[in-house]
This record gives sequence, C-alpha cells and structure tokens, in this order.
Amino acid sequence: MDSSQEPALTTQWRRVGDTWVRLLRFDPVVGEAGARGTVLLVPGLGLPRYLLPLARHLATQGAVVVVMDALAWRGRGRRTAPTIGGLAAVAAGVVSTLGPGPAVVFGHSTGAQAALEAVLETQAQWSGPSGRLALVMGGPTFRPDQRRWRRLGPAALTAYRKDTPKELVVLKDVARVRTDLVRIVQSGRRHTVEDRVPLLTVPLTLTAGEADSFATGDWLELLAARAGVPGRAVVLPGSHNNPFTHPELVGALVLDHLERPRVG
Repeated sequence: MDSSQEPALTTQWRRVGDTWVRLLRFDPVVGEAGARGTVLLVPGLGLPRYLLPLARHLATQGAVVVVMDALAWRGRGRRTAPTIGGLAAVAAGVVSTLGPGPAVVFGHSTGAQAALEAVLETQAQWSGPSGRLALVMGGPTFRPDQRRWRRLGPAALTAYRKDTPKELVVLKDVARVRTDLVRIVQSGRRHTVEDRVPLLTVPLTLTAGEADSFATGDWLELLAARAGVPGRAVVLPGSHNNPFTHPELVGALVLDHLERPRVG
C-alpha cells in the first residue's frame, strides 16, 4: 500500500462508568472519512494487537474503525473487570457513542461474547431512521461441550493450526493482561451464547476459519438458527485467528453490513 493511503491512527481515552478504556482509532485519509460508517472491534482475551491488520484494512475501505483496548495498558486509571460482563459494559459505552450513520460491532473469540452483550444492551438506541447497527461474531466461544477444561484443552491444541508465528506480536499485550486471561476464560465458559442470541433485534453474521476447532461450522449454524433475527454463518479460510491472517475476507463480511439497506 502507498504510504499516502495508510489510515491515520490516533489514541483516545474514554471513561465508561468508573473505568477507563483506550481506543485505537483508524481514520481513512482519502475520501470522506467514515462515509461507509463506523466499526468497533472487540478483541478476544483483551489482546487488541492481532486485530490491527483488520482495522487497517477496513479503514482503507472508507470506514472509521475503533479498536477497543480495555485491559492491555497500565497507569491511566482503573480498568474494567476482566470478565465478559466487564468487557461488555465498556463496549456498550463505546457503542452508544458511535455514529451517526451505520455501525458494525465486530467481536472475536471471547470478544464476540462481550460484543453480543454490548449490542443487546444498546440495540434499542439504534431504532431511528439513521441508526443502523449490526453484529459480526468471529470465532465465537464457547461451544457447550468445550465449557469443561477436559474438552477445551484438546480443542486449543488444534484451533490455531493455520495461524502464523507473526501473531506473537500479541505477547506485548499478554505481558500487560497477565492473569486476566484466565479470568476472562472462566467467565466466558459460564456465558451461554446460545441463550442470548435469540434476544438480538439487529442483523447478525457469524464467521470462523475452516480449521477453527473452537468455533466449528455446526456451532455457527446453531447460533445463526437461534438468532432473534435471520442470521448467517460463513466459514472462511484459516483457523481461529483468521482476522489476522485473512483480514480482507473477514473485513468483507463487516463491510457488507455497512452497505445493506435498513430493513423495517
């Protein structure tokens, strides 16, 4: 990509309730910034770096992109609780400020669980003529049979088999998130996604890599069928972290929601 076409990155800090969140905002440098809408990216396990390729790609396509970093920082103030509920509360606070115009919330892995709860909390605010909101859940965890460690462990051994060593960039985030990772997983295992998607009133897309043993095709189809509005399940190349390895393909699903006409 020509350096003149690189998205402009700014770091913003926002207070949500009594906690702080860092927002990495990517703005297009050509055309009308945000002409296609706004996208919020909610990473899994509080590790934002692996979603940066997806953020940059979406920004090159004309969207304003905000990457939520709720945990991988120190020193600003109080961080949110490292749970699905804590992350969802922060995400909901950010979602309520998106727009005007269409917006998509993309959550990945445990971030998909937090994104789901954030959308459920805020979807009623988007009922006006210009308030088009959609949810994309990438690699959603946890299948019912993987809510026990004896099943989750073997799945973890194969879930990343088509990923790349370049993803080790997230180690910088891991050093900051530390044991919060375990608390997020524990919270995620208690969160029953299949009981929550029927409450959605906004469009939903579920997606995962073909080799993602956390989010298999049958799991995506089950969630799509249970969604409160017609959902779709799309299997793409790659494995669990395919937003890092295939940002253009994952990004196309997000952009599709920005361009759909409002229904109802």
